[in-house]
Amino acid sequence: MAQLAGHDIGYIALTGALHAIGSSGGPPQIPLNLLGDFGGGGTYLVIGVLAALREADRTGRGQVVDAAIVDGTAHLLAGTHMMLATGTWQDERGVNLVDGGAPFYAVYETSDGRHMAVGALEPKFYAELLVVLGLDEDPAAQHDRTRWPLLRERIAGAFTGRTQSEWAQAFSASDACVAPVMSLREAAGHPHLKARGTVVEHDGVLQPAPAPRFSGSPTTLGSPPPVPGLHTADVLKAWGVGDAEALLTSGAAVQTAAV
Repeated sequence: MAQLAGHDIGYIALTGALHAIGSSGGPPQIPLNLLGDFGGGGTYLVIGVLAALREADRTGRGQVVDAAIVDGTAHLLAGTHMMLATGTWQDERGVNLVDGGAPFYAVYETSDGRHMAVGALEPKFYAELLVVLGLDEDPAAQHDRTRWPLLRERIAGAFTGRTQSEWAQAFSASDACVAPVMSLREAAGHPHLKARGTVVEHDGVLQPAPAPRFSGSPTTLGSPPPVPGLHTADVLKAWGVGDAEALLTSGAAVQTAAV
Protein backbone atom coordinates (compact mmCIF):
# COMPACT_ATOMS: atom_id res chain seq x y z
CA MET A 1 0.00 0.00 0.00
CA ALA A 2 3.06 2.27 -0.14
CA GLN A 3 1.81 4.01 -3.30
CA LEU A 4 -1.74 4.59 -2.05
CA ALA A 5 -2.99 7.76 -0.38
CA GLY A 6 -3.71 7.53 3.33
CA HIS A 7 -4.21 9.38 6.59
CA ASP A 8 -3.74 8.72 10.29
CA ILE A 9 -7.25 7.34 10.81
CA GLY A 10 -6.73 4.64 8.19
CA TYR A 11 -3.30 3.62 9.46
CA ILE A 12 -4.44 3.19 13.03
CA ALA A 13 -7.52 1.35 11.78
CA LEU A 14 -5.32 -1.28 10.11
CA THR A 15 -3.22 -1.83 13.26
CA GLY A 16 -6.17 -2.40 15.61
CA ALA A 17 -5.51 0.76 17.59
CA LEU A 18 -8.69 2.52 16.45
CA HIS A 19 -10.75 -0.55 17.29
CA ALA A 20 -9.47 -0.48 20.87
CA ILE A 21 -10.40 3.15 21.61
CA GLY A 22 -13.92 4.16 22.62
CA SER A 23 -16.78 3.38 24.94
CA SER A 24 -18.26 -0.08 25.34
CA GLY A 25 -21.05 -0.56 22.82
CA GLY A 26 -20.14 2.65 20.99
CA PRO A 27 -18.16 3.42 17.84
CA PRO A 28 -14.38 3.79 17.76
CA GLN A 29 -13.20 7.23 18.90
CA ILE A 30 -10.60 9.14 16.88
CA PRO A 31 -7.57 10.07 19.06
CA LEU A 32 -6.86 13.20 16.98
CA ASN A 33 -3.87 12.25 14.82
CA LEU A 34 -1.60 11.75 17.81
CA LEU A 35 -1.36 7.98 17.67
CA GLY A 36 -0.42 7.44 14.03
CA ASP A 37 1.12 10.54 12.48
CA PHE A 38 3.04 11.66 15.55
CA GLY A 39 3.35 8.75 17.98
CA GLY A 40 3.83 5.98 15.43
CA GLY A 41 5.17 7.92 12.47
CA GLY A 42 7.06 11.10 13.32
CA THR A 43 8.50 9.81 16.57
CA TYR A 44 9.74 6.60 14.99
CA LEU A 45 11.29 8.51 12.10
CA VAL A 46 13.17 10.73 14.55
CA ILE A 47 14.35 7.67 16.49
CA GLY A 48 15.48 6.09 13.23
CA VAL A 49 17.39 9.18 12.12
CA LEU A 50 19.13 9.48 15.50
CA ALA A 51 20.08 5.81 15.41
CA ALA A 52 21.39 6.19 11.84
CA LEU A 53 23.47 9.22 12.85
CA ARG A 54 24.93 7.21 15.70
CA GLU A 55 25.75 4.37 13.30
CA ALA A 56 27.42 6.79 10.89
CA ASP A 57 29.43 8.30 13.74
CA ARG A 58 30.58 4.86 14.94
CA THR A 59 31.24 3.09 11.63
CA GLY A 60 31.42 5.78 8.96
CA ARG A 61 28.53 4.09 7.14
CA GLY A 62 25.09 5.62 6.76
CA GLN A 63 21.68 3.97 6.98
CA VAL A 64 18.48 4.23 5.00
CA VAL A 65 15.68 4.72 7.55
CA ASP A 66 12.44 2.92 6.68
CA ALA A 67 9.83 4.27 9.13
CA ALA A 68 6.17 3.36 8.62
CA ILE A 69 3.24 4.69 10.63
CA VAL A 70 1.71 1.21 10.90
CA ASP A 71 4.96 -0.21 12.33
CA GLY A 72 5.28 2.51 14.96
CA THR A 73 1.61 2.29 15.93
CA ALA A 74 1.86 -1.51 16.22
CA HIS A 75 4.84 -1.09 18.56
CA LEU A 76 2.83 1.33 20.69
CA LEU A 77 0.31 -1.50 21.05
CA ALA A 78 2.94 -4.01 22.21
CA GLY A 79 1.79 -3.84 25.84
CA THR A 80 -1.83 -4.30 24.79
CA HIS A 81 -0.88 -7.33 22.67
CA MET A 82 0.90 -8.77 25.70
CA MET A 83 -2.24 -8.44 27.82
CA LEU A 84 -4.35 -9.88 25.00
CA ALA A 85 -2.03 -12.90 24.81
CA THR A 86 -2.20 -13.48 28.58
CA GLY A 87 -5.97 -13.18 28.73
CA THR A 88 -5.96 -9.95 30.75
CA TRP A 89 -7.30 -7.88 27.85
CA GLN A 90 -10.52 -8.41 25.93
CA ASP A 91 -10.47 -7.56 22.23
CA GLU A 92 -13.37 -5.15 22.72
CA ARG A 93 -13.71 -1.44 23.40
CA GLY A 94 -14.34 0.07 26.80
CA VAL A 95 -14.28 -3.10 28.89
CA ASN A 96 -10.64 -3.21 29.98
CA LEU A 97 -8.47 -1.75 32.69
CA VAL A 98 -7.08 1.31 30.90
CA ASP A 99 -9.59 1.95 28.11
CA GLY A 100 -12.34 3.43 30.27
CA GLY A 101 -13.83 0.07 31.20
CA ALA A 102 -12.67 0.23 34.81
CA PRO A 103 -14.60 2.78 36.91
CA PHE A 104 -11.38 3.87 38.61
CA TYR A 105 -9.75 4.71 35.26
CA ALA A 106 -12.29 6.88 33.53
CA VAL A 107 -13.59 10.41 32.95
CA TYR A 108 -16.46 11.84 35.00
CA GLU A 109 -18.65 14.90 34.59
CA THR A 110 -18.84 17.52 37.33
CA SER A 111 -21.77 19.69 38.39
CA ASP A 112 -20.79 22.49 35.99
CA GLY A 113 -20.58 20.22 32.94
CA ARG A 114 -16.78 19.97 33.04
CA HIS A 115 -14.84 16.75 33.58
CA MET A 116 -12.30 15.08 35.86
CA ALA A 117 -9.89 12.35 34.74
CA VAL A 118 -9.46 9.47 37.18
CA GLY A 119 -6.48 7.11 37.00
CA ALA A 120 -6.50 5.40 40.39
CA LEU A 121 -5.12 2.05 39.22
CA GLU A 122 -2.95 0.96 42.15
CA PRO A 123 -4.66 -0.11 45.41
CA LYS A 124 -3.26 2.75 47.52
CA PHE A 125 -4.33 5.31 44.91
CA TYR A 126 -7.78 3.76 44.66
CA ALA A 127 -8.16 3.85 48.43
CA GLU A 128 -7.22 7.53 48.38
CA LEU A 129 -9.82 8.15 45.67
CA LEU A 130 -12.55 6.67 47.85
CA VAL A 131 -11.49 8.81 50.80
CA VAL A 132 -11.54 12.10 48.88
CA LEU A 133 -14.85 11.25 47.22
CA GLY A 134 -16.31 10.22 50.58
CA LEU A 135 -17.44 6.83 49.32
CA ASP A 136 -17.93 3.90 51.69
CA GLU A 137 -16.51 1.17 49.45
CA ASP A 138 -14.23 -1.74 50.28
CA PRO A 139 -10.84 -0.96 48.69
CA ALA A 140 -10.07 -4.68 48.57
CA ALA A 141 -12.96 -5.19 46.13
CA GLN A 142 -11.44 -2.86 43.54
CA HIS A 143 -11.10 -5.55 40.85
CA ASP A 144 -14.42 -7.26 41.44
CA ARG A 145 -15.90 -6.72 37.99
CA THR A 146 -19.37 -7.68 39.15
CA ARG A 147 -19.40 -4.48 41.22
CA TRP A 148 -18.03 -2.19 38.53
CA PRO A 149 -21.39 -0.98 37.16
CA LEU A 150 -22.58 0.08 40.64
CA LEU A 151 -19.18 1.51 41.52
CA ARG A 152 -19.20 3.60 38.35
CA GLU A 153 -22.62 4.99 39.28
CA ARG A 154 -21.46 5.89 42.77
CA ILE A 155 -18.29 7.59 41.56
CA ALA A 156 -20.23 9.48 38.89
CA GLY A 157 -22.80 10.56 41.48
CA ALA A 158 -20.08 11.87 43.77
CA PHE A 159 -18.45 13.95 41.03
CA THR A 160 -21.75 15.60 40.10
CA GLY A 161 -21.88 17.06 43.60
CA ARG A 162 -19.18 19.69 42.98
CA THR A 163 -17.74 21.84 40.21
CA GLN A 164 -14.54 20.96 38.39
CA SER A 165 -12.57 23.66 40.18
CA GLU A 166 -13.82 22.42 43.55
CA TRP A 167 -12.80 18.85 42.78
CA ALA A 168 -9.45 20.02 41.38
CA GLN A 169 -8.79 21.73 44.70
CA ALA A 170 -9.91 18.68 46.67
CA PHE A 171 -7.48 16.44 44.76
CA SER A 172 -4.66 18.99 44.43
CA ALA A 173 -2.53 17.44 47.20
CA SER A 174 -3.79 13.89 46.77
CA ASP A 175 -2.15 10.74 45.38
CA ALA A 176 -5.46 9.53 43.96
CA CYS A 177 -4.25 10.31 40.43
CA VAL A 178 -7.16 12.60 39.59
CA ALA A 179 -6.84 15.69 37.39
CA PRO A 180 -9.15 18.25 35.79
CA VAL A 181 -9.66 17.89 32.03
CA MET A 182 -8.23 21.18 30.74
CA SER A 183 -8.85 22.83 27.40
CA LEU A 184 -5.87 23.64 25.18
CA ARG A 185 -5.87 27.27 26.29
CA GLU A 186 -6.47 26.43 29.95
CA ALA A 187 -3.52 24.03 29.97
CA ALA A 188 -1.05 26.91 29.58
CA GLY A 189 -2.26 28.38 32.89
CA HIS A 190 -2.17 25.18 34.94
CA PRO A 191 0.32 25.74 37.82
CA HIS A 192 2.52 22.76 36.90
CA LEU A 193 2.68 23.48 33.16
CA LYS A 194 3.06 27.18 33.83
CA ALA A 195 5.97 26.59 36.23
CA ARG A 196 7.73 24.42 33.65
CA GLY A 197 6.83 26.72 30.77
CA THR A 198 5.45 23.70 28.93
CA VAL A 199 2.90 25.69 26.93
CA VAL A 200 3.85 29.28 26.22
CA GLU A 201 2.76 32.23 24.14
CA HIS A 202 5.40 33.40 21.68
CA ASP A 203 4.79 36.22 19.22
CA GLY A 204 1.09 36.01 19.96
CA VAL A 205 0.87 32.28 19.27
CA LEU A 206 0.13 29.70 21.99
CA GLN A 207 2.48 26.76 21.48
CA PRO A 208 4.43 24.01 23.24
CA ALA A 209 7.93 24.97 24.33
CA PRO A 210 10.96 23.01 23.03
CA ALA A 211 11.53 19.63 24.67
CA PRO A 212 13.26 17.54 25.83
CA ARG A 213 15.51 19.89 27.75
CA PHE A 214 19.23 19.48 28.23
CA SER A 215 21.50 20.56 31.06
CA GLY A 216 24.29 21.71 28.77
CA SER A 217 22.35 24.01 26.46
CA PRO A 218 19.62 26.64 26.90
CA THR A 219 16.05 25.94 25.86
CA THR A 220 14.65 28.83 23.85
CA LEU A 221 11.97 29.37 21.25
CA GLY A 222 14.37 31.25 19.00
CA SER A 223 13.22 33.57 16.23
CA PRO A 224 9.57 34.34 15.50
CA PRO A 225 7.76 32.28 12.83
CA PRO A 226 8.39 33.53 9.28
CA VAL A 227 5.80 35.33 7.18
CA PRO A 228 5.30 34.54 3.46
CA GLY A 229 8.12 36.02 1.41
CA LEU A 230 10.41 36.74 4.37
CA HIS A 231 13.27 34.57 3.05
CA THR A 232 12.58 34.76 -0.69
CA ALA A 233 15.51 37.08 -1.44
CA ASP A 234 17.87 34.90 0.61
CA VAL A 235 16.78 31.77 -1.24
CA LEU A 236 17.18 33.44 -4.63
CA LYS A 237 20.68 34.57 -3.71
CA ALA A 238 21.52 31.03 -2.55
CA TRP A 239 20.40 29.80 -5.97
CA GLY A 240 22.86 32.17 -7.59
CA VAL A 241 20.32 34.68 -8.85
CA GLY A 242 22.11 38.00 -9.35
CA ASP A 243 20.06 40.93 -8.15
CA ALA A 244 17.41 39.13 -6.11
CA GLU A 245 15.94 42.33 -4.72
CA ALA A 246 15.45 43.73 -8.21
CA LEU A 247 13.79 40.52 -9.34
CA LEU A 248 11.41 40.65 -6.42
CA THR A 249 10.53 44.25 -7.17
CA SER A 250 9.86 43.53 -10.83
CA GLY A 251 7.86 40.37 -10.16
CA ALA A 252 10.22 38.22 -12.21
CA ALA A 253 11.03 36.15 -9.12
CA VAL A 254 7.88 34.15 -9.64
CA GLN A 255 9.07 32.97 -13.03
CA THR A 256 12.58 32.35 -11.73
CA ALA A 257 11.29 30.26 -8.82
CA ALA A 258 9.09 28.26 -11.18
CA VAL A 259 12.09 27.42 -13.33
